[in-house]
Amino acid sequence: MGSDEIRSQGFSLKELFREVAYEIDYYQRDYTWGEEEVRTLLRDLCGSFKHWSANPAYLRRPHTAPQYFMGPFVYYEPSKNRRYLVDGQQRFVTLHLLFLQLRLSAQERGDFRAVDRLNRVITTDGEHFSVGITDHEPVLRAVAESRKYETGAGDSLSRRNLWARSQQIESQLVEELDAENFHRFTEWLLDRVVLVGIRAANSDHGYRMFETMNDRGARLTAVDLLKSHLLSHVGENEDQLNTQWQEMLRELATDREDTTAASRYIKAFLLARCARAGQDDDRRQIDSNLNVWVRQNAAHLGLVPKRPDNFLRFVQDLLKSARLFRPFLAAGRELKKDGDRLETVLFNERNGLTCQTVAILAAIDPDDRPSDAKDKGRLVAAYMDRWYALRVLQDLPVQSADADALVHDRLVPLLRRCRTAADVASALGNLLTQDGGAISDAVTLGLRGNNAHQIRYLLARATAYVEEACQRPHDVLVYLDRDRFHIEHLWANHHHRVEEEIPDAVVFRSRRNQLGGLGLLEGRENSSINDLPLNDKAVYYARSNVLLGIIAPGYDQRNPLLRDFIKTHNVDKVLRSFGLRETMTSVVQTRQELYLRLFEHIWNPERLGLPVTLPSEHNGSDEPAAQARPAAAPRRPTPGRRRTDVARMVAARILTAGTRIVLTYRATDHWATIDEDGGIILTATGGTPYGRVDEAGAVARGTKTCQGMNEWHIEDEAGVRISLRTLRDHAAASGAL
Repeated sequence: MGSDEIRSQGFSLKELFREVAYEIDYYQRDYTWGEEEVRTLLRDLCGSFKHWSANPAYLRRPHTAPQYFMGPFVYYEPSKNRRYLVDGQQRFVTLHLLFLQLRLSAQERGDFRAVDRLNRVITTDGEHFSVGITDHEPVLRAVAESRKYETGAGDSLSRRNLWARSQQIESQLVEELDAENFHRFTEWLLDRVVLVGIRAANSDHGYRMFETMNDRGARLTAVDLLKSHLLSHVGENEDQLNTQWQEMLRELATDREDTTAASRYIKAFLLARCARAGQDDDRRQIDSNLNVWVRQNAAHLGLVPKRPDNFLRFVQDLLKSARLFRPFLAAGRELKKDGDRLETVLFNERNGLTCQTVAILAAIDPDDRPSDAKDKGRLVAAYMDRWYALRVLQDLPVQSADADALVHDRLVPLLRRCRTAADVASALGNLLTQDGGAISDAVTLGLRGNNAHQIRYLLARATAYVEEACQRPHDVLVYLDRDRFHIEHLWANHHHRVEEEIPDAVVFRSRRNQLGGLGLLEGRENSSINDLPLNDKAVYYARSNVLLGIIAPGYDQRNPLLRDFIKTHNVDKVLRSFGLRETMTSVVQTRQELYLRLFEHIWNPERLGLPVTLPSEHNGSDEPAAQARPAAAPRRPTPGRRRTDVARMVAARILTAGTRIVLTYRATDHWATIDEDGGIILTATGGTPYGRVDEAGAVARGTKTCQGMNEWHIEDEAGVRISLRTLRDHAAASGAL
């Protein structure tokens, strides 16, 4: 290879890491990918896999399926089987974490083929990691051995971030994929995902390439090309608008410390104000190449050469909207306790509802006063936060696809028609009446296989709400930090302690994990007391937050602010202490009701500024109907609320609501019923349906995971059991599904 010769080669992931160790040079930065970058990568990978696996032809002949291109990387190779990464460290490290989590899952399932294949990309010799960055090794060892990594004061940013992203990958994989798909996803990932390696001649050559690739001023982005196109048609205002455009770019980038912020903003603006309703192609093209979409849709946008006034108005609207949107960018970056009351913007960002940007921009008019724009955006963010909480409480999916459908199909068309903040409030208030279910429905909801992040959010909001009302110092972001605060189980995982009261182990597991059996406790405290009985824990709870402290007898004494809160919220029967004779069932049910009442206050539409107009009815009393508390509406199924195979089979009438299914584990039959939404209601526990058969099966078995489609069966009239997977596959083969 010549001194400056550059070569390129495509690698599948199984080839990329085959008997090769990767290292980094001194000039490389730490591992800095955050939650959003990792979420996006996993979402794209899992989405592409689902598209691939939905095609029977690809399943029969995997080698004919299109490859997933993950981008280029740059390296040099000082010796055989040893490569130095010049560009691509963030993706390589993230892939390595993904491999480790997939191997842990395969080990638990006993999937030895997947374990063997993953071993070949994780390690070069059975001992050393393929991505051999010395600073990362303690964290990678902990992940590989399925033990917690205790971060210390001397830990680097990379180590802290590695552990956080590893935990994120573990939970997101369970959210994105059913258990039966983990093996197939692993095969697809190793065989069909490719990167293109650009090989430098040596270390000096690699460093020169690194400098060139990181010289941001040398590239023309889609934003640059769009700016050139628009400003070239605005006539005599070009210089003035050019200055304003540069100011917009600086403000947006500074606010997010992110050079892609301007691109994301412009895409959101186009989606909010310009994309045609119901046109998925518009959304895809704007996301992939906004500059080309604007040029190709010039007639639709009115951006034709003979109308320079249209170009001028378009650019001015873009710039004015950016100034109005800037407070929301800041609010999405850190919690600001000020008069703007934009806290839910940050909560939505952390909960993956990043598409709120589009909805907020759809509500804002470029000519709005700043105060009016804030009022509109606040209402939109509050609505989406309530939507998220309500779906979590109903155990409905809250993935990006669900949020995207909400924003693009429902909110954007609605908000484009609103002119004032009052219009936005009224429109969103009316939309609330169409949202199925109620907070009070979640009588048994709790921790399940894939919802720890969501349950933590509910607990954090409730904890912070009570702490604030009692004028105690608190930080909701600390409650959301899984390393600082743990989800505390009031009951240790010892069934024998309550076996006389609750003989059924499935009921015990379910009840122990209900919201009413949980709280948030500082991590160090949780680790030291988690095995104690509840009455012994209460002493320690008393020095924690109010929601846990109240369990201790006498906690509310000499606490007038707490007593005032109890009185004004009418929660004296549920926000209380418990005696020695109180049963586990009584405590959990009492505290479950407590949480649900708090959630009704936190997400009360009127408190959020979203007035709900209810039908006028005579309530059978002298009290006017408008003042009476409305009864909870019956839960009505909404088509497409679940996207599981069971829900698809119910929609196709292959299964019907009320169908009983059975899972046999260790010679014991566990029964459940399928509801009208495709949810799974365990016969032993009843209550809130499980969204997926995997979760219901894991609770029934008492294991971490379960391949539900394989293990749950229906029984025909002759008593023959047929697995849900077999039923699904036969339906797909016959064209019924």
